[in-house]
Amino acid sequence: MIKKEGGKAFAIYVDTSLKQDVLRMTEELMKNFSKIHGLVCCAIKLVPGKLEELPEEDWDMVMNIGLKGYFLCAQSIGRKMLSEGKGSIVFVSSIGGMQTYPFAGAYSVCKAGTIMLGKLFGVEWADRGIRANTVSPGQVITPMTQSMFDDPEIAAGRASVVPMGRVAKAEEIADGCIFLLSDRSEFITGINLPIDGGQVESKMMHTPGRKWGGKELK
Repeated sequence: MIKKEGGKAFAIYVDTSLKQDVLRMTEELMKNFSKIHGLVCCAIKLVPGKLEELPEEDWDMVMNIGLKGYFLCAQSIGRKMLSEGKGSIVFVSSIGGMQTYPFAGAYSVCKAGTIMLGKLFGVEWADRGIRANTVSPGQVITPMTQSMFDDPEIAAGRASVVPMGRVAKAEEIADGCIFLLSDRSEFITGINLPIDGGQVESKMMHTPGRKWGGKELK
């Protein structure tokens, strides 16, 4: 896609939870581009399960990929940005990090940590020209969630709890990341941007027996 638009792109196989892999990735990027202006961290794996049954190795895997990996990438790439005095980092969290996501193992804890990581990087490096922010997608069809949305009942049920009446398109999440990477957000750092069609803020709409906006909810 990038090459079709005339850009330069290539893939590097990396285990982001391993420092040496991240350092190798950083050096390969510098050799090919000489400068790095933006970074998006979005790797994650969800291992569902009850907390009382969750194996330690599953907890570690999710946290290593989705939190430790984000830290290592931001630290390594961020050092290159700091030497230039300019750059933007975007962490991809989830509304599951803003509210509990029961039976999703370590996912909610990991994503909550991601939001705080974005705040910390955003504040600590603000006076050195580096911005860091987080986006928190709501319901969106991705390779990780595709199997759930293939079930018509689940797909309809998930869309029904979103005030805008549908789930997000992947491109809409990408648009939020692009905005935070771009100079159009140059005075924004340390924030968490939900991209969820209003889902997080609509909890009271789903409280039985209450009227909100003249609508009787059942």
